Amino acid sequence: MTRRHLFDLLAAGAAGTLGCSARGPEMKAKATSMAERLDLAIIFVLWTNGLVPEAVDISGKSTGKLLVPEKPWLASVSPDGGWIAWTLQASFPPPIGSADAKVFFTDARSPIKTVQLERGYPLQLALSSDAGYLALTEMNAASPEARLIVLNPRTGDLYRDLSGLVTSLRTANVRLRISSNGQRLAVGASERFVIVDVQAGRVPLESEGHLQSLSPDGDFVAFINKTGTLVVTSLIARTSRELVLHWRTVVGLGPWSPDGRFLLGGIVGGLSVFTRLAVIDSATGEFTEIVRLVEGDRGEQSAWVNRRLLT
Repeated sequence: MTRRHLFDLLAAGAAGTLGCSARGPEMKAKATSMAERLDLAIIFVLWTNGLVPEAVDISGKSTGKLLVPEKPWLASVSPDGGWIAWTLQASFPPPIGSADAKVFFTDARSPIKTVQLERGYPLQLALSSDAGYLALTEMNAASPEARLIVLNPRTGDLYRDLSGLVTSLRTANVRLRISSNGQRLAVGASERFVIVDVQAGRVPLESEGHLQSLSPDGDFVAFINKTGTLVVTSLIARTSRELVLHWRTVVGLGPWSPDGRFLLGGIVGGLSVFTRLAVIDSATGEFTEIVRLVEGDRGEQSAWVNRRLLT
């Protein structure tokens, strides 16, 4: 995140609730410039339960499919967009799979690496930038409780067991987001989420809200509050502000862009009754619509991905 954008965020926070207009061409040009500079495309549905995810550019034009040798069952793209981690259906116990619990990861520059899970099978994945840390929720058939753990994916060694920090969520069905350096996690259920300091093993923030999205530097969290409003909270200044999109409602929230400027999100409203994936400026609330989503998809499974990870 640049100093200029940090200033924009803090200045916008002082203004409280922002009423924003969609200056379409200008906003689209800014998003396109960022995507071209970082060589990024957008996967609009990452978790496809056995289908290879497809990618588009800011204009909504197809740019290829995710470069994986087999159809992924679960997948996670790192905050910098440069790494992909995934599991196959075989990771799950019978009758869904064969209980061969493995996580694969690659940056498309080096051979695919594998992490063998010895104690259970993964429910959610979150891979940090440079594949330094892999967070996952792991379920074991012998235990009714899922574990939240962080591994060193290159060795398979356990780095932290954080299970005791998220018991307030009361569910194994959580959403995981990780910072670029792997030292902060956002763990959310349907109505609440917690921010976990991985190294310190503590929870600096617990809040109402859902579909939380952690900024790459781990300093901001975006989420949708109980009134359906998009909120951005600074974990440093402990201040929050609402982003009100012009004649639109955010119904799903994807990740921040690798530079910490934009958010992906599903929006409804305007002249369309359909949900569309949009790029949203996290400082101003301006947005540009990209592609219409299929029924039932709200944009929460979208991802920024480096084009080298595409076919």
